[in-house]
Amino acid sequence: MAARAGPATTRGTHVVRPFDAWLVRAEAAAVEVAPMSEVAVAARAAPRPVHPDAYEPMAPALYVYRQRTPHGEHVGIVCDIAPEAFLDGRVRGHESVQADRVDALARYLTTTPQRVELVSTLHRAGPVVRATLASVPALRPVRDIDGPGATRHTVWQIPQGPQTDRLRRELDAATHYIADGHHRVAAGLEVWERSGRVCGRGVLCVAYPLGGLQLSSFDRRVTGPVHPVRLRDLLGASFDVRPAADIREASESGIAVYLEHRWYTASYPGERPPGAPGLDVSLLHARALDHLPAGTVVELTRAPTEVLLAACDADGGALFVLPAPELETITAIADAGEVVPAKSTYFSPKPASGIFLRGRTG
Repeated sequence: MAARAGPATTRGTHVVRPFDAWLVRAEAAAVEVAPMSEVAVAARAAPRPVHPDAYEPMAPALYVYRQRTPHGEHVGIVCDIAPEAFLDGRVRGHESVQADRVDALARYLTTTPQRVELVSTLHRAGPVVRATLASVPALRPVRDIDGPGATRHTVWQIPQGPQTDRLRRELDAATHYIADGHHRVAAGLEVWERSGRVCGRGVLCVAYPLGGLQLSSFDRRVTGPVHPVRLRDLLGASFDVRPAADIREASESGIAVYLEHRWYTASYPGERPPGAPGLDVSLLHARALDHLPAGTVVELTRAPTEVLLAACDADGGALFVLPAPELETITAIADAGEVVPAKSTYFSPKPASGIFLRGRTG
């Protein structure tokens, strides 16, 4: 997702565009609104069926979307982002993608009607965005519904006119960073390429101000049995590895490692390479995980730690709990056109699935 377009890219196109949406009816939200289902689609499981009669067609517009969780609230602008913007550097990614997941998602994106999995982006919000996000919640929303996991989802439609025009100008001038959805973006661009770049659809996104989401990381679990001495020697060749009393102590100064029912901390003592190669996740892969015996399975996971520990105890595997990188580091990596290994960063919360629906137009 670090691609930049060649000379044929048209930088004059708008980045942000209003779009035709079908919006879930309030009385159908309990059935239709669910956690994001990208994983199921990518795994070739049947996606949840779509019931068009549960949705109301809306006029082309931008939307303000607020998600409240038990931990806070997150507000952004829902819009269609032109495919060209992902190629010429106006929207920048930082993670590599897995081809099989992209192919599965691309097949799904050719179906209609289509449940929307919004991509989350971040940008340095200007005064128009900040004023819009501050003032719109005082207005009557078009939807205010409960969602999964004790969340509340509220949507306001921004009508076409001067306010939308001002928002578009400011958002067009900003640099946007993909937070969550690198695979969905790659799949959307693949469908667009197959159409001969004539398809009017872009990528549906919710554009948050920089810092508007929580950043953490994916863990790595090496399925067992692993050879503990060999793994410790492999780590020790590049990292300072020391015993720790628990995960909290192990995470204080580096990567927390769980092996043979014990916690260790692994910290990199050398001078870190600049950019993506210097991240903990990149160093761990380059110096250790990529040198494990052929056939070793490394799971990229966000499962609860207690579940992962139980799995390691059961099969003799190992767990690596990675610290979250700094947001400024991630944007600098994207600015440099570099990528980190797939499923390295985790931005939350993810927008709920099923609030918006793609119809046969828009």
